Amino acid sequence: MSLPSPQNILRRLGLKPKKSLGQHFLIHTHQARRIIQALALTPQDTVVEIGPGLGALTVLLAEQAREVVALEVDRTLAAYLSRELFAATPKVRIIQEDVLKFDLLRLCRETGQPLKLVGNLPYHITSPLLFKLMEEKEALSLAVLMVQEEVGHRLLAGPGSRDYGILSILAQYHFCLSRLFSLGPGNFYPSPQVNSVVLKLEPASPEPRAWDEGTLHRVVKLAFSRRRKTLKNTLAGQAAALGLSPEQALDLMLEAGIDPGHRAETLEVAQFVDLSNRIQAKVAEKRGG
Repeated sequence: MSLPSPQNILRRLGLKPKKSLGQHFLIHTHQARRIIQALALTPQDTVVEIGPGLGALTVLLAEQAREVVALEVDRTLAAYLSRELFAATPKVRIIQEDVLKFDLLRLCRETGQPLKLVGNLPYHITSPLLFKLMEEKEALSLAVLMVQEEVGHRLLAGPGSRDYGILSILAQYHFCLSRLFSLGPGNFYPSPQVNSVVLKLEPASPEPRAWDEGTLHRVVKLAFSRRRKTLKNTLAGQAAALGLSPEQALDLMLEAGIDPGHRAETLEVAQFVDLSNRIQAKVAEKRGG
């Protein structure tokens, strides 16, 4: 199935791209095929597409997957896709819903197998969605996502980098991340003012593993709560938020081989995991006592 140009479809529907929804429609089929190829689809796969827009990716997904569940928050576009473009394609299910409210775990249970996920993420939902995927990663086998280049740098950054922070550490703990390729503004209509990057995310089996992921998240967020401050000021200074005294927090850092005089951005992911496990054990010990 070939698609008319985005301009022609939007004109016929009486629509303009909505900045509030971050609408930038992919216009080059060969780039869409590169994205689809990265999903390594089989006829048994259920794919969740975030923001199908005008259906450029959806058409190709339907050629290879068992089912496509496309989440489109725009009411008019959802109606166009379900009543017109895919009206005769039962394997494509268009749902008008915000992906941040969609229950991936429930869909996974319904299908009986992990899902694959694909989409071009608007900047304003990128971080919230990534944190949602961390919470619901058991529902996923693979995700291929287009994000702004700035976000890609943050996700892939290592210790000591100015881009390294909460999102870097937690995403790298939960997923194996790889950069596939870049997409310039000319691949979209309307053209964004920034480059995009396509990333592959596969749920990880991290070592060491956090005993309690909630504790890990709290430790990382607290450590970066005052980015320019040392760990002594952030973690020890706000130890009560972790259920510890400042002295206990300092002792645990030293036991983990972490210099409290360093900043959070100097620690590797594994060091945060180790520290969070020590904190979890100490808190459990206090409760038991």
